[in-house]
Amino acid sequence: MESLSAFCKALLNRSRPRWLPHTGRVALLCAALAPGSVWLLSGGMLAKPMAALAWMIICAGLLAAIPSRRLRWSAWLQALALPWTLVWIATVAVTGMGPTNAMMEPATNGAFKVVLTGIKLAIGNRWFLLSAMLSVGALAWAFRATRKPQEQSGDGAAVLFLCLLIPLSAVALDGAQFLFFSRIMGPEARTAVPWLSHVTLVKESLSSRLFEAAYGEAGKGHYEVRNAAAATRQFVSFNGLGVLIIGESMRADAMPRDGASATGTALALRLRQGLGLRLPDACASSNSTFGSVPRLMTGVDVGDAGGAQHNPTVLALAKAAGARTAYINNHEIWVLPESGHDLLQKTSSMEVNAFDEVPVEAMNDFLKRSGPGPKAVVLHLFGQHLNYEDRYPARMYPAEPAALDDDALLELRYRRSADYTAAVLLQAAAILDAQKEPAFLVFTSDHAENLPSDKSGKHFHAGPATGKFDTTVPTLVLWNRAFADTGKPQMLDRLAKAKGLLAHRDVARAWLGLQGMPGELLPTADPMTWGALLPGTRFAPLSCATLLP
Repeated sequence: MESLSAFCKALLNRSRPRWLPHTGRVALLCAALAPGSVWLLSGGMLAKPMAALAWMIICAGLLAAIPSRRLRWSAWLQALALPWTLVWIATVAVTGMGPTNAMMEPATNGAFKVVLTGIKLAIGNRWFLLSAMLSVGALAWAFRATRKPQEQSGDGAAVLFLCLLIPLSAVALDGAQFLFFSRIMGPEARTAVPWLSHVTLVKESLSSRLFEAAYGEAGKGHYEVRNAAAATRQFVSFNGLGVLIIGESMRADAMPRDGASATGTALALRLRQGLGLRLPDACASSNSTFGSVPRLMTGVDVGDAGGAQHNPTVLALAKAAGARTAYINNHEIWVLPESGHDLLQKTSSMEVNAFDEVPVEAMNDFLKRSGPGPKAVVLHLFGQHLNYEDRYPARMYPAEPAALDDDALLELRYRRSADYTAAVLLQAAAILDAQKEPAFLVFTSDHAENLPSDKSGKHFHAGPATGKFDTTVPTLVLWNRAFADTGKPQMLDRLAKAKGLLAHRDVARAWLGLQGMPGELLPTADPMTWGALLPGTRFAPLSCATLLP
């Protein structure tokens, strides 16, 4: 009987899969690979998918090849990183790209409602939910499989662990001596692979904090509150009204055309009447609000980060020139706060999002109270910022067709929100017409937007790769009859004849020039944007002519 029992045990042991003694390692490997399923499920597009897959396997292999006595540590490490991993999955599912610090900045430093909006988008995304469940389930299996001491695996696992640790350490250090590994990896893997993304985000965050610690207040960047009173007088403001309107996420091709809608027809009629001009499209200073607005409002070169952080805004220069100034913001947060103006007003809050006609009404109230003399106003609109259906009054448009799929419905809502922005510009133009003094407005957007119809795999904006679709924005100038009679619109002739894109700083300088700043308005020869051509590469000044879709 004993011999029969021994025979049965031997037979069972022989029939067991050879990997079964290493179930813990297999479970850890699956848990580390599971987040990458979002690329397959969501149909995300990668420039180098095989390279991303190879590095995902290397990272997972390292987590699974940890020495047997410390195998449980790998499960705990993945559990501690789970919140970041879920954020990574959500970002890929919603935007089609992995996260970077530039993308996370609005969530960590912006309005609380931006975070809630992102959470709602992720929770409503079926690919996020499925990939997240796979990841959590695989991690639970890994914990269960490693709860008991594992069989010693000899020297093989230790050798494999060391072999995998070398390239990953090289990538983390970014040393010149490790360029070989960086070349094999490619920059895209830094955002396309969850574990490399985590390391990159931590490094960039630590670098930012060290910079702030070393340079004190000068290292804090965008959030310094400037004072318009510190601006020096560089010109004398013309005796009229100048308005700079900054849109949000407005693509150049989204501006309604003549005949496409009542708004497009009314706008085209105004231009034919000689009361406005659509300039060539501009290349935004960045594909994110926090990167673009400080550069636009200060009119600096894209690479001049210090100037964008500390220089007075164009509105402050107008105040120094003698104008009464109003800074009215309908965004959820003050992206570029500046004190010292005659009116600082915020029309949206964390609880209430006002339509963009509200800041226009606030501007009209300011003008009625200001009396005669030079005046300058900046309006920062909410435009097409996510949740497009919340950016316009539903009563303005017919009921949404029931047969539209998700992508078509999103595109319809985006086009309607852009049409509403054009209607708001016409409301502002009507206020110009009501002024006795010369009055003009300049409109451009902080950046543009990626849409499903682009077929680029990208969605929304502020991604790790800057492209044509999320940086090409409209530039529109409208004025009243009194302004037309001054001859000032002729100052825009050189800009109007530009063959390619304008730069964002050209738009800022155009507004200052019409406000009274001396000098000829010339287009920038090679417009630049602050971004990265490929995911994972460091942000730097980038020629707009080199941008990919």
